[in-house]
Amino acid sequence: MLISAMTETFDLAGAAYARWKRAVDLLAREAVRRRRVAMAEAEQRRAGRRAKSLRRIVRRALSELHRIELERNAR
Repeated sequence: MLISAMTETFDLAGAAYARWKRAVDLLAREAVRRRRVAMAEAEQRRAGRRAKSLRRIVRRALSELHRIELERNAR
């Protein structure tokens, strides 16, 4: 009887450990997934800001070019 109770206890402990280990593994995977998603979103925001900045630079350069052309034609 004592041996069967100990065996049952070890089986339950083993099952509990296996569930705990699986939960920790899933939690770690989710943390990694969330970190990757956050990094991808941050890169998209940076790319958006970069594109906006470049559009602003191009608009200013075109405006300056147009102003120079107008001054040149006025002479």
